[in-house]
Amino acid sequence: MSTPARPQVTTQASSSPSPSTADYFPADQTQPRRKWWIAPLVGTLAALPVQLIAAFLLLVSPMALDSCNAANPCGRTEAALGAALVLLLLALLSLGAPWYLAKRKSRSVGIGVSVIPLGLTLASIGTLLLGIGFG
Repeated sequence: MSTPARPQVTTQASSSPSPSTADYFPADQTQPRRKWWIAPLVGTLAALPVQLIAAFLLLVSPMALDSCNAANPCGRTEAALGAALVLLLLALLSLGAPWYLAKRKSRSVGIGVSVIPLGLTLASIGTLLLGIGFG
């Protein structure tokens, strides 16, 4: 009795990624860099104390409007308070952007975007101080 021949099984290297990495990183995303979190962390730690100072100045700045009345309007100061509030809120909202972009883009993009909240906060303080007459 002869036994039937068994089919030859050849192994070929496939060009597709293994199923374990394909599940975690779809084709349109790249693997995150190591230490991607350093730039956003430094940016956040630099921006938060400055934002607290800006919030304090914004809270006590209505005292600059105490002398405003019909004979002495303070339109420039009120506009500066509104602009400073908007800039400070934008700075608070932009704290999340560096974390998202630094993880998915290059190191230089992560560093560049990490200074946006600090810049917006400093612009808020400058607008506030110019509006109430310290500039």
